[in-house]
Amino acid sequence: MITPYQAVFLDNGQFFYGKVDQSLSGFLLLTDIYYIQGSQDPETKQVKNILIQRGKEWHGPDRMFLNLRHVVAIEPVTSTSEVARLIEKQTNSEK
Repeated sequence: MITPYQAVFLDNGQFFYGKVDQSLSGFLLLTDIYYIQGSQDPETKQVKNILIQRGKEWHGPDRMFLNLRHVVAIEPVTSTSEVARLIEKQTNSEK
């Protein structure tokens, strides 16, 4: 893939944005991972989607091995996309 980040879609409806490092024995190694989490405002009932960087969880994962049998598609995240802008914004705010 030409772009630094890819969108990886799984057969259970989950998807992750990250850097595809390599494929090992039927598994795809994904690093620098992000995912979308929705939260609903209790008063307005409006849903807001938030980009979360994987690794902020209690166990602090820094990589993910995905079974290739469950990967439906891998698409590039273009530098002009909303996801790429949010990743860049989050990366810059952590510096």
